[in-house]
Amino acid sequence: MWLSRVVLVLFDDDEIFSDCRDQPDGVLNINGMWDFTELTIESQSDQIKVSGNTTSVWDIQLADRVVGSIDVYKFYRREWVPTIYKINVPDVCSSMYDKNQYWYSLWTQYITNADDIKDKCINVRGIKYIYRPFILKDLQFNNQMTTVEGPHKVQIQLKAFDEFGKLRPTSICFELKAYFETKFI
Repeated sequence: MWLSRVVLVLFDDDEIFSDCRDQPDGVLNINGMWDFTELTIESQSDQIKVSGNTTSVWDIQLADRVVGSIDVYKFYRREWVPTIYKINVPDVCSSMYDKNQYWYSLWTQYITNADDIKDKCINVRGIKYIYRPFILKDLQFNNQMTTVEGPHKVQIQLKAFDEFGKLRPTSICFELKAYFETKFI
């Protein structure tokens, strides 16, 4: 019998999202991307309950290409150090609702009005994302390479480029802090 090693991601902060540190001018936090006034996020031990709506507020254009990166850092010897875990997404809008992408199972599958807003991606200011209530509990991913226990942060960055490939003056950066724990199943 083979055991599979998975990593449980347990969020360790009541504030789910935090700002990226030491960013240049023009880098906005999560609130520069979405208005959360109609969204409820409740953190209770090992689960996060989400319900309500978000509205896009990032001021970019429909034709812009949004490039994303997801970087995982580990807190080691009093500092955040990069890990081998990194995802680069050259066109967020083309893969936002792809069922084979990790973020689909965590986020976009719960958007109930996806068919109505899919072609607008995150590029149109004022678009409302309506969520069916969901629970994030014991997020898991397979890990066969290395031990990843301990405090971590996931940093998400989004940059928009116009139709000529010029970087827009604002970008987005936010972080999620969590504790990773290895479990054999």
